[in-house]
Amino acid sequence: MTPLYSLLKIKNNIMKAKILLLLFILPLSLQAGKKFVIDKNTYIVAEKGIPAVELAAAELQYFIQKVTGIAPSIINEPAHKGKHHYIYLGEKWISSDVLKGHKLGEQEYLIDIKKNQILLAGKDTEETPDYIKNEGRDNNGLSPIKDRLRIQYKKAVGGDAEQEALTLPSVYDAQGTCYAVYDFIERFLGVRFYGPHPKNVHIPSIRKVQIESQTIRRAPALKYRYGTYSFNWPMMKEQFLGADNDMLQLFVRRMRMGGRRWAANHAFTGYQDRFLKKNPQRPELFEAYHPEYFAQGRGGGASERQFCYTNPQFIKQVAKDAINYFKGKGTIGEQVALGDYFAIVPLDNASWCTCEACQKQLAIDQNNIIGSHFNCGTATHYMWNFINNVAKEVKKEIPDSNKKIAALAYHVYAYLPKDIQLEDNIAVAPCLHPRNYWAPGMEHNEMKFYKAWIEESKKSGRDIFLWNYLCFPTERGLVTNFKVFPGFNIHKTGEQLRIYAKDGVKGIFLCGIGEQIDFYITMKLMDNPEQDTDKLLEEFFTYYFGEAAIPMKAFYKKIESVYSSPQNYPENIRTQEAQFHQTHDLAWKYLGTKKVMTELSNYIHQADKCAKTDLEKCRVDSWIQGIWNYMVEGYEDYYKVKLQ
Repeated sequence: MTPLYSLLKIKNNIMKAKILLLLFILPLSLQAGKKFVIDKNTYIVAEKGIPAVELAAAELQYFIQKVTGIAPSIINEPAHKGKHHYIYLGEKWISSDVLKGHKLGEQEYLIDIKKNQILLAGKDTEETPDYIKNEGRDNNGLSPIKDRLRIQYKKAVGGDAEQEALTLPSVYDAQGTCYAVYDFIERFLGVRFYGPHPKNVHIPSIRKVQIESQTIRRAPALKYRYGTYSFNWPMMKEQFLGADNDMLQLFVRRMRMGGRRWAANHAFTGYQDRFLKKNPQRPELFEAYHPEYFAQGRGGGASERQFCYTNPQFIKQVAKDAINYFKGKGTIGEQVALGDYFAIVPLDNASWCTCEACQKQLAIDQNNIIGSHFNCGTATHYMWNFINNVAKEVKKEIPDSNKKIAALAYHVYAYLPKDIQLEDNIAVAPCLHPRNYWAPGMEHNEMKFYKAWIEESKKSGRDIFLWNYLCFPTERGLVTNFKVFPGFNIHKTGEQLRIYAKDGVKGIFLCGIGEQIDFYITMKLMDNPEQDTDKLLEEFFTYYFGEAAIPMKAFYKKIESVYSSPQNYPENIRTQEAQFHQTHDLAWKYLGTKKVMTELSNYIHQADKCAKTDLEKCRVDSWIQGIWNYMVEGYEDYYKVKLQ
């Protein structure tokens, strides 16, 4: 063991002692004010029949028992006198004196702590039409009604006992009480949800919990927080210890994924079955033969052949579909619509219609591009005129500007059209690659058009969401069949998230959710961007790896620094205005060099030796199996040699 490493280990142990002292002693040392004491006289009061409240009650009871050894009973109404005191769950118990004349806002919740009672509550029910509450299809093709899953709760938290299944609220349901309970569990019990498996969860042991009287009233900063699950991708599936689907779905709720009902994704793949040819697999979709809707001079299947986006009848048809949705008639085929948002994103290619009207509009922007970036504006007028024309048609019958046409600022229509007055019933989501900002040109280009949309939204009041590609570089490796150098870059991601929150972004769709700690901190910062990235990292490595914290943190930070720094990439990437993705050469010739891999090998072997408890060994091994062995295989495949 090197002297430097010995010194770091001593410092780490001192830091750990201070953190544990804070957890164990601080609740006992508070002298001022009145404190709520969790003891054998504590009861949880929770109304039955409301999924968000029932889940909140189960989670609160479970974690109080795990942390303190006390298992408070769950009752429907306060029924005891004397020394008994209560934790009330649900909006039923919110009194006017707590609200002080101000109603709860979107996803807002209360933690109100007094000497003999605690209130943990937010909105758990909502008065909305059924098409908003239950129907629609999100970016993953999911309807809220199909997302209210039943899980075996006790098994999902690591128990063996049989239990009646517990119904989870949809991620899009009002569940303010769940938010309040999870905040309470983290804030006052010290629990951390570092993954879906019970062994991923940090649970301290606290002899006695005393909580100072106080009131906390808050809501998540970004109102939409969701994404494409990549829990089973390389690296992450091992880090999450083979968690089953019930565990994963519970984890999604614990991380407060979901929120506002919003969606915007490619939405026209059902049009061929509706307007070109009857599909024997679903003949009921066919309505009428309208070849004029489709791109002239082009062919291809349902997800390939574009449309004539200048055709007046096609524009009216799309508007009619949106109007029907807003009138509660649901979606058709693969339409994407959720809540007050109806998506009209074109198919994912630039094989545009060759008719004279379309080509005339496309000619306007033939040079509207910086360098050779993927995100540019070479179809800006063409596509945003189409979106605007649909929005105008919708407004004729649906004048409510809260009913939005949802669009992406993506690929060749990413740039803001400066000379088009966009309708106020359009919501826009720029598509960004923050994990690729090791290419300075990509960051410059994307931040430029992002800022243009933000400035326009401040003037118009437009809803701005984002579509962020955290799938890279792993997806690139899966598609092109190589093992990537991991894309850890939580400091850059955190920097971006703070910018988004400051700019008033409503929410982010994560296209791929990143690996264990990157995902965890991403979700924490979407909830509260004021948190410090370094403190969250320090806490994770200390709590999660214990005696192996120092080398594991060094392992992570080395990968992050190598991956994120432009200086580690070839000159053309550092200087060109172009889109870049990781390649086999970039991964192992420039990033995962022998020198880097040797240093990482030292850290991971130190961690393996330092881990003391079975839990620490299990967690370190999950990173060895999931990340280090994956990297070694990538290196050895590239060089055709064994890593020494």
